[in-house]
Amino acid sequence: MSFPAQGLSQLRKNRIRIPGARYFITCVTQDRKTGLTTDTIWTELLRRCTTNSADFLAIVCMPDHVHALFALPAETNPGEIVRSVKGPLTPVLRRAQLSWQKNFFEHRLRANENTEPYLRYMLCNPYRAQLIANHARWPYWKILSESAQWFIEKFPTQRPEAEWLLQTAPWQPEKPKHKP
Repeated sequence: MSFPAQGLSQLRKNRIRIPGARYFITCVTQDRKTGLTTDTIWTELLRRCTTNSADFLAIVCMPDHVHALFALPAETNPGEIVRSVKGPLTPVLRRAQLSWQKNFFEHRLRANENTEPYLRYMLCNPYRAQLIANHARWPYWKILSESAQWFIEKFPTQRPEAEWLLQTAPWQPEKPKHKP
């Protein structure tokens, strides 16, 4: 009896492409080395996302990783979109003595799934990591698409509300309540 080849590439093989599907992705630096939150890297990251064929709804840059939410264009897949951002950023990262991990995390949102929990998670990320005070605004967070502009209108301060910081990631199950 033979078993199929293992590895991430086998998991992604023969996946369906759904134009317009929304993806939440995370790209991490090699060995989680910090240094992504510089104006140079942020500016280039924004440029790569805003000139991309995918509709990037939002992005947040943390010291050692990046989260993005985008809608997949026709005739491509999430890996191609990630490569179109990570690849051109590689020389900029090298100058900062950083590199990307080979793979990335992806989560495809269901068609009826609300984007608000993902946007909240991204906005809360630097605050949960205690990189910035709750009253300050994280400079490496941005809504990029007109289709996500409603989030800014609904939450104009662009800072997390206290109860958001207690919530789990939207793609993870709720943690069980501890009974005393």
